[in-house]
Amino acid sequence: MTHNPFDDDQLDHLLNNAPKLSDHRSKEEVLNRLLADARLQDNVHLQEAQQPTNDEILMQEQQQPEKTKKVVRKWPIFMGVAAVFALTVLTGSELNNHTKMKQANAPEVSPYSTVQESQAAKSYVNHDRIVESNIVAEHSKIMSLRSSVYTDDLKDAVVFHIGLANREKESVPMSYIIPKERVATDFGKKKPSTLQMYEKYAPQIDEEANGFTNYHPYKGELKEKGDKLVHVMPEKNDYDVASADNSEYVGTLQDTFSDSEYKNIEFEKPKDKADEISKEEKPMVLTSSNHFNYYLYKGENGEEYLSPDSRKTFSTVTEALTGMRNKNDDVYVPVVPENITYTVKEVAEGVIVTFDEPLDLTTMDAVRATQLIEAMMLTAASFDKQIRLDNVVQESWEGFNLKKFLPKPVGANKRYMP
Repeated sequence: MTHNPFDDDQLDHLLNNAPKLSDHRSKEEVLNRLLADARLQDNVHLQEAQQPTNDEILMQEQQQPEKTKKVVRKWPIFMGVAAVFALTVLTGSELNNHTKMKQANAPEVSPYSTVQESQAAKSYVNHDRIVESNIVAEHSKIMSLRSSVYTDDLKDAVVFHIGLANREKESVPMSYIIPKERVATDFGKKKPSTLQMYEKYAPQIDEEANGFTNYHPYKGELKEKGDKLVHVMPEKNDYDVASADNSEYVGTLQDTFSDSEYKNIEFEKPKDKADEISKEEKPMVLTSSNHFNYYLYKGENGEEYLSPDSRKTFSTVTEALTGMRNKNDDVYVPVVPENITYTVKEVAEGVIVTFDEPLDLTTMDAVRATQLIEAMMLTAASFDKQIRLDNVVQESWEGFNLKKFLPKPVGANKRYMP
């Protein structure tokens, strides 16, 4: 790692934002994978979990010499978790010690057996490297302090954007990752529209548990009309799009539907109220990029999010990045410490932020340093631009190559659909 060890705040942040893991494989497939792993042949949990059947024992006796008999047994569900846990907690040093002990105690064998075992050993070594590589990759992904969604997160998944309403009646953009397999199960082979995704998954989000108010799904009816989205208002509602105070409604609509196939949203009153529609309630344009800069917002449950400050927009990316140092209120906290200054330059490739003094990220809290980097990346991305950070002591941080232009985040505040 390129930064200091975790402290209590970092661990709290990590645990609060840890993804909910799931495994859709059958128990038989998991068992077969574990039984095939050379490192687990002496595992106590697997041995206790095995219950032989007469047919399986007979088959093994017919196919294998007495010396190498292995009995395939059934899988008790209650032992599955223990066996999988045994696989994931193996460390490299333990594996090497275990291998050396087995080699020291191994009996003499015939030359033919030696050749076979040598080939098997090579196969197991390759298998071990693959398994260990996968474990390291998953561990790094889970332990990462990154809070945004990137293209690499979506190899076997899709992202569902939604704006959640906070206690200040503002919207905080959230990005929920959903496995493609789950989407295919829910919708079949046809790709769902953004509205279909919203109608399916918005009700499944526990907004209050995430520190927000219970706002979704919208009251009334949402329907598609070509490349437009129409919100038919219920008879009683607080959705006054013309009101300057209703940034909660407008903000959640923008965060939920801006990055979609819809160009704008139209608003309709019920038929018996149609003559009361205000002239100011004209369609709201949905743009793929809203020009914001990002601050730190803390929810009611203590979790932290990167979010625009009261949805203030900027005309240029230079203005937005420069303004990130300003403290505008007590709700949204700047991610840039007061003692850090920088200049902003727009180039053909994107935008370059150059710190006036060498920025040593290890002098900051690791979570705060990562939030600083990602907030600047999100700000640049809201202008559809990439960013490069110059005059940083470290060459890399949390998997980011700081010597190059950083990737554009797909969305802020990564979560996994429950």
